[in-house]
Amino acid sequence: VTLMINLTVFTRHNIDRAVAILLLLCITDRGTAVTGGEINVTVGQGQHVLPGTTAVLPCNYSVPSGDARPLVSWWKDRGPVLTRRIVYEHQAGRFRKGYGEWAGRTALVGQASLEISNITTEDEGKYECEVRAPLTHGAARGYIVLNVQGGEDGEENSIPHSSLGRTTLIVVITSVCFLMLVGMISVVVSLRFKKKTRGRSSSHSSGESV
Repeated sequence: VTLMINLTVFTRHNIDRAVAILLLLCITDRGTAVTGGEINVTVGQGQHVLPGTTAVLPCNYSVPSGDARPLVSWWKDRGPVLTRRIVYEHQAGRFRKGYGEWAGRTALVGQASLEISNITTEDEGKYECEVRAPLTHGAARGYIVLNVQGGEDGEENSIPHSSLGRTTLIVVITSVCFLMLVGMISVVVSLRFKKKTRGRSSSHSSGESV
C-alpha cells in the first residue's frame, strides 16, 4: 500500500511538472516584449499556419521622438547553435529588402510586422524583430515563433494539451504501476511459500532422524 501511495505521489508530481512545462511553452509561444535603450518593442502571439498560406508576425515599437525613422530588421534562428539569418530589413524613406529564400516573399505591414507569403516548412522557427536607432535611441528586440503544419515543431505542437490527454496519461501510468505492484506481491508470496515449504521439509527430516 505504501509503495502504491509513493508511486501515486510520484506520478502526480511528474504530471503536474509536465503540465507546467507545457503551459510555460504556450506562454513563451505568445511572444516577448523587450526594452532596449529608449525603444520599446512588442510582438504578438506565435503563429500556426499551413504550407502555401501567408503569415503575419506582429511587431510594434515606440520611440520618444516622432520623427525618428529606426531600422527594422527581421531575423530567424538557424537551429540549435542560434546563428541568426537576416530575413528582411526596412527603413522608412530609405530602403526595404528581403534576403535569401525570403526575397520576393516578405514585406513589412503596419508599423513593423513581417508578412511572409507562400509559407513552406522551411520557414518554421523562431523569429526576431529588431528595431534600431543606435545614434539616438539605442535598440530593442522581441521574439515570436512560427509553426508550420508538417514541420518538426508543428508536428509536436499539434498534440492536444487537453484534459483528455492528461487523463489518458494518468490511466496508462497508473496501470503500469498496478502491474508492477502485482508482480512484486506475487514474488513476495512465492518467496514466503518456498520458505514455508523448506521449513516443513526440514522439520519432517528432523523427525525421521529422531
